[in-house]
Amino acid sequence: MICEECNLNEARFAVTMNINGETCVRHLCPSCMQAMNTSFRGGNVAGVLAAILSAITSGDRRSSDEEEREESVPDITCPRCGTAYAEFHRTGRLGCPGCYVAFREQLQPMLQQIHGRVQHAGRLPLENAEAQRSRTRQEELTRLMQQAVALEDFETAAQLRDQIHALAGEGGDRA
Repeated sequence: MICEECNLNEARFAVTMNINGETCVRHLCPSCMQAMNTSFRGGNVAGVLAAILSAITSGDRRSSDEEEREESVPDITCPRCGTAYAEFHRTGRLGCPGCYVAFREQLQPMLQQIHGRVQHAGRLPLENAEAQRSRTRQEELTRLMQQAVALEDFETAAQLRDQIHALAGEGGDRA
C-alpha cells in the first residue's frame, strides 16, 4: 500500500483516528510518520491538525479507482463473530480468530506480501504449566550463566550450562 500522505513510499504504519465517532485510518510511510511525530512532539499542533483534516477530507474525495476496489470487495461474513470482510477491508482489523478461516482466500495473498509467508513461524504456545515452569527456569539459568561468564566464573557457568542442557533434554525446550 502506498503512503496516503506523500503518495510515493510504501506505507508501513496505520494511524487510526476517531473523530466525532467516525474512525479514520491513514496509512503512512516511515518518513511521513516521523514528520507527524516530530510535529506533534515539537508542539506544531497546526501541522498535526492539518494532517488530521487531510485525512478527513481525503475520505470525501475518493477516486473512482478506490470506489471500484470497494465495490469488488467480496460479500463474506465471519460466522463466529459476524465481522464482514468489507469491514476488515475498511478498518484493517479482524474480529476474531475465526476471521482468518472465513477470509482465508482473501488474506493469504496479503499475508504472503506482508510477511513473506502465510504460515506462522514464531514461538509456539506451551501446552501446560509444567512446560511454562521449565521454560522460565531455562531462561533464569541462561541469565545466571551469562552473568557468571561476565564475571569470568567459568566453573559456575559450566555447571549452569549443564543444568540448561538437562532441562532441555527433559522436553522443556519447545520454543
